Amino acid sequence: QIKMEATKTINLTELETAIEDSWTENKVPFFFDTQGNAEVFFKYKANLVELNRMQVALAAEETTVDDVKEKIRTNLLYALKSGSCIVFFVDKLMGKFEDYYDESFLPKEIFDPTEIVKPEVYKKILKEDEDMDNFGNKGGFYHQETFRVAVLSTRTPDSEDNSDIAEHLEPEKFEFIKIE
Repeated sequence: QIKMEATKTINLTELETAIEDSWTENKVPFFFDTQGNAEVFFKYKANLVELNRMQVALAAEETTVDDVKEKIRTNLLYALKSGSCIVFFVDKLMGKFEDYYDESFLPKEIFDPTEIVKPEVYKKILKEDEDMDNFGNKGGFYHQETFRVAVLSTRTPDSEDNSDIAEHLEPEKFEFIKIE
């Protein structure tokens, strides 16, 4: 049984600092939100991708994988452009990220802080008319330095379900953090 040990425990007020600290270590923060309050925080302070709802809609055949990939792509584009943090909210489910990996929508490098910020990686998600800087110069799109990525779960670090995290993500690329 794989347990995802949280390397540290933080309060809700320390979320932004924890993201920066993880990113500095070339890790993506994976938050175990044991109180269930971080979702609301990230709705206002980040770019929250509700992967949990998308997966439920997929299972109910209310949406398609292509629609989900496009929603993820537009959120990623916005986060890159605005320099915000894109947070993949998986709730109690585990995102089957491999279903959405596609260099034109969600590069597999999304969870590698040194790779996802390379123009040759992130520019592949751009449609032709999106590759411009803030002044409209074609080919000039660049990410803001404050761009970040995080994953948010409402599981506890000792949940028996956590073995599926390693099935869908590469644990060595993450810092597992418990929010109390």
